[in-house]
Amino acid sequence: MKTSFLFASLLAWTCAGQAWPGPYEFDSAREQPPAGPELVTAEWLKQHLNDPNQVVFHVAMDKLGYDAGHVPGAVFAALGEFHNHMAADKLPEPAAIAAALGRFGLSNASRVVLVGDPLSTSILFVALDYVGHGGKTAVLDGGLPAWRTAGGAVSKEAATVKPVTFVPDVRTDMVVDAAWIKENLGSKRVALLDVRTRAEFDGTANERLPRKGHIPGARFVPWLATFDARDVPRDASGAPVDNAPDAARLLPRAELERLLTTNGANSDGLVVSYCTVGMRASHMYFVSRLLGYPARIYVGSMADWTRNADNPVVGLSKP
Repeated sequence: MKTSFLFASLLAWTCAGQAWPGPYEFDSAREQPPAGPELVTAEWLKQHLNDPNQVVFHVAMDKLGYDAGHVPGAVFAALGEFHNHMAADKLPEPAAIAAALGRFGLSNASRVVLVGDPLSTSILFVALDYVGHGGKTAVLDGGLPAWRTAGGAVSKEAATVKPVTFVPDVRTDMVVDAAWIKENLGSKRVALLDVRTRAEFDGTANERLPRKGHIPGARFVPWLATFDARDVPRDASGAPVDNAPDAARLLPRAELERLLTTNGANSDGLVVSYCTVGMRASHMYFVSRLLGYPARIYVGSMADWTRNADNPVVGLSKP
């Protein structure tokens, strides 16, 4: 991603005497959602790595990558603490999220920078936003590869963490369920985004779901469409494979705005994202919040929706 985009589109504000990127500009007449996340460059993080009252999380499922080398001082944040793998249709309990954040050294007063692959950082952002910390969260664009490319030092020394107390301020409004989706089918105020692959959307993919296809009225907006095309691997036909590497960088703001607005996003409505089990939807939720849109996430997604035969599906009706 061009650095001109990042620095032109981020405002500066001062918190505890430290420069911290501000929110993207958007129409002041818009009903403003809570403060959202920020996107920072490796160069920014190099300059602000030792800012007081700031924690850097290395986000991943396991410690292999962390042990091999991480941003100096970064705390390993185990993704399993923030994604309910045994019950993927809902987020972990707020108290559990808060307890994990406290063990990792994050207090309510601290800012946090997330370093990791796009899915991992987005899943953790959803958890942070859920407990009221989205406005104090930033994501390193391009992850650890961008840090290395920028000449950032890496360390194999595990950070010493002092446990603190994190008190959740739960945002129950940001999560929707099947009943809410069903009630709002066809609403002009809701931009319902299916962020899976074309085959999954059409119902031709070999998914292990009770039924195949998509929710009526959903727009097909694959999550990979939010990244710089040069960073996303493609198959022999030229179509993007359903994976974003650690180094994937987001598109410039104007292109992200165009992607969402052409698919129904507007300042007076809601952007609601879903996928299969809420993981890819977490990324689109992050992007929507990054741009300042009022956003919601259907965590249960198609795994939850297709359980109930009364919930309509467009596409193949059987697996």
